[in-house]
Amino acid sequence: MKKFLLLVAMAFAFNTGFAQDYNWGVGIRAGGTAYGFAAKHKMDAGRAIEGILSVPYYGGFTLTGLYEKHVPVISDGFSLFYGGGAHIGTYGSEADRFRLGIDAVVGLEFKLPEVPLAFAIDYKPALDIISDVDIHFIDFGFSIRYVF
Repeated sequence: MKKFLLLVAMAFAFNTGFAQDYNWGVGIRAGGTAYGFAAKHKMDAGRAIEGILSVPYYGGFTLTGLYEKHVPVISDGFSLFYGGGAHIGTYGSEADRFRLGIDAVVGLEFKLPEVPLAFAIDYKPALDIISDVDIHFIDFGFSIRYVF
């Protein structure tokens, strides 16, 4: 945990404003509780919005919207991102139960140099606040995006 906090502190301290790697990224995200499609739009240096349409392993669908802050770390192409947002959808074996809630996200993204691909790993806990109050702690994900 100390190493992670040191990495975050260094990212903020040495933020040199790396060039924006891409404007749009579309691809797939597979996580601990769901899989689906994801799209990210970088609005300017350091800010992005992401939409995820996913199918939980226990049935239904979820549409998630996230606002993210990207901070360059390590070297060109790497960025630490964090943020939050909300989700809406259904769940259950017959997708007959409504859900609405809030999400948080933190992760690391790598944009390959000279190749239009970006990879990300993230942790995205969520809290359902309508229908049943339920906390989803185990949602680590891996994303692959075509970027342009």
